[in-house]
Amino acid sequence: MRFQHLLVTRFALLASILFATAVHAQSAPTAPTAPSAPTAPKPPTATTGDAIPAPAPAPPPPVTFKDGVVQVGSVFKKTLGRVTDIDKGDNGCYLTLVDDKKDEFIEIGVMELCKQKPSFKGKKVELSYRIETITASSCYGDPKCKKTETIPIVVKVVELN
Repeated sequence: MRFQHLLVTRFALLASILFATAVHAQSAPTAPTAPSAPTAPKPPTATTGDAIPAPAPAPPPPVTFKDGVVQVGSVFKKTLGRVTDIDKGDNGCYLTLVDDKKDEFIEIGVMELCKQKPSFKGKKVELSYRIETITASSCYGDPKCKKTETIPIVVKVVELN
């Protein structure tokens, strides 16, 4: 029964991400992209002579879209709700919440949220997101699986009064 709930939860999460991405893509005007400027060659390292790879750029921080909604990457995410369930999954902590309009939504967060004491269950909270690369849900918890997906996940939960 719990396994079915996790599958439904993952499906709902994936569907909401795809829907939000599709809605955003339809509503956002497309701007022509400028050709990238040539980059200078990287200096060699002292020991190997190979070029030192540049660190990956940090993803942009979430942008407040409207009260209770932020844009994380190309996805719009709710930030306010009451936690109704917390489930540990294969690749994160699944939070089920209900917003002020009584609409249920599910978010994936860092695993530490499932271990938090006291629990957020039943509490009104505010969520903070960040783009993270996690093990793909298609891996079903297999530690040998190397597939990943980059998605917005909850990294902080603050209890509201």
